[in-house]
Amino acid sequence: MSILEYEDRHIPLPLFYSSVGLMTGFTLIFPMLGIITLPLAIMIVFSIVSGDISFIDEEINPFVTEEE
Repeated sequence: MSILEYEDRHIPLPLFYSSVGLMTGFTLIFPMLGIITLPLAIMIVFSIVSGDISFIDEEINPFVTEEE
């Protein structure tokens, strides 16, 4: 059976418009996300490698005493 064999061939418009809107929205959003996030990720990795971003706390441990 196909949809053409029914007398009532009605596709609800809100369902149709929402699916077209989602397809169009994702098609437009994904290239923009790639253009924005790829350079940002490269800059973050470069900052970690160059030492601008560090995940190690460089606080002085108060329990270590200096030798005189």
